[in-house]
Amino acid sequence: MFKPSEIYKNPFKYLFFLLIILYIVVYYPYGFEDGDMGYTLGISWSMYNGLFPHVDFVDIKPSFSPYFHSWFFYISEEYAYMFSRAFYYVQVFVYSWLAARLLCKTFEIKSGNICYFIAIVGALISIHNYPPMPWNTIDGLFFTSIGVTFLFSKRPRIIYLALGALFVSLGVLCKQSFFFVPVFITLYLLWRREWRKVIAFLAFGLITAAGFVGVLWSNDALVPFYDQITSFTSGGSLLDTGVKTYYLALKFNVLWAIPVAALFLVLRRYLPGNPVYVLLNLLIAGIFISLYLQDDSFLSVKRFLLQLLFIASAGYALIMTMKNKKYGFLLLMLSFAWCASISNGFNTPIDYATPIVFSLFVWCYDVQDFAFRKSVGLFTVGLFLITFYIGYQTVYRDSPRSELTYSLSEVFPRFKGIKSDEETYEKYAELKELATKYDNFTMLPSVTLGHYLTNTVNPIGVDWVLNHHLADQLPDYIKKLEDQNVTVFMENYEDMDENYEEDSLLTTYVRDHWKLVEKGEHFRVFQKL
Repeated sequence: MFKPSEIYKNPFKYLFFLLIILYIVVYYPYGFEDGDMGYTLGISWSMYNGLFPHVDFVDIKPSFSPYFHSWFFYISEEYAYMFSRAFYYVQVFVYSWLAARLLCKTFEIKSGNICYFIAIVGALISIHNYPPMPWNTIDGLFFTSIGVTFLFSKRPRIIYLALGALFVSLGVLCKQSFFFVPVFITLYLLWRREWRKVIAFLAFGLITAAGFVGVLWSNDALVPFYDQITSFTSGGSLLDTGVKTYYLALKFNVLWAIPVAALFLVLRRYLPGNPVYVLLNLLIAGIFISLYLQDDSFLSVKRFLLQLLFIASAGYALIMTMKNKKYGFLLLMLSFAWCASISNGFNTPIDYATPIVFSLFVWCYDVQDFAFRKSVGLFTVGLFLITFYIGYQTVYRDSPRSELTYSLSEVFPRFKGIKSDEETYEKYAELKELATKYDNFTMLPSVTLGHYLTNTVNPIGVDWVLNHHLADQLPDYIKKLEDQNVTVFMENYEDMDENYEEDSLLTTYVRDHWKLVEKGEHFRVFQKL
């Protein structure tokens, strides 16, 4: 029978599940933008309607992520977008908990309260004010965390090793940067001399890879797959986003980062862990808040803070590994955060913050005798809830939250529960009107959920036609549009914050060579001459 005293004994366990519900209720409805928030699900919709990636349309990333999210359509086409947004919060909390649980077990931290506390703080920082949407980085971390949980189970049965290799492989198939994950796991197992695990992990991984290659081969997609995923991701971008960005974060902030680090080293030597931990989190939250108040809430997290914390955490774990092999596992988990940070658009380890949070925690406290107070934990959770509430007041690529009062479901019922500003409401009302007047249409350059909302199938497959998303196949897409006599609803992008004059040559080709049939407030209608 449930007793209120259980909440007092294990407050963070109950708070963990409460916060999942709270985030869905409080943050799920607000904000919508045309590009990122529909990118993955738009591809999922094409795949759900029978199009095969890399053959029927270009996909510059491995396509398991949109394939995975297509299951929402099988549950309910009408509620799929609602489910996908809510599921984002579930994913982040789940993989944060799996990471915290693995780390606590490795470090023999038996307190469930501490495990759930680390998971909560890691999830809050990973979510920050990121928009709720399907995304390949989040999926990669989700599957990697499940896979590592199986691999490092205390009872390494062969079925666990097979499942571990399978889920790690699924993570790899979400994003190119996760290609490094099995390499890091293999190196870690070799360092630990766990030969049986190494052999099983590599064998089952190769079996999964062979199955994937077989699927591509049978659909004549193997060569297009390779050409497309390498078209925008190169060794140069790896060095820029995986190495140079961390170097620059240190270089441009060394004058204040080193004195602050020295101050905390002194504090750690002479003060107990609790006040040091409180001061450290106050500093982190204060920097976040100051960046949010600059009205640059989303882009600011790409800056130096998490990169510097990652460098400090990795350096600490590396030094401690020489004294205690347990820290080698922490270093492995940090490597997953590094993999997640390799991105041309969002190069920060924030999406997998739990290993960083754990590093700071074990640095502040003696791992042999934790003196962690529940009051400190509750204060820290409250601090970050307030911090990111401030961040959420400026919604990703949308108006301030106070202006998001227009229910988009009044226009398209599939926008269930979503609220945006007046401009977005009017734009989609115009799209709905156009969709009733024309057949065989597509939207250019970036209305990525347009075909899902209008219950149509994209005749060219690609919803976001930026140059790099077409993988240098611009002539092929011009031919697709013209051969199928597709009507194009073109956004009036010249009036938008992002002008696609050079970024979407397919859009500008249509504008310059096709006939303008109709012009509205938000869209122009073009047809082939």
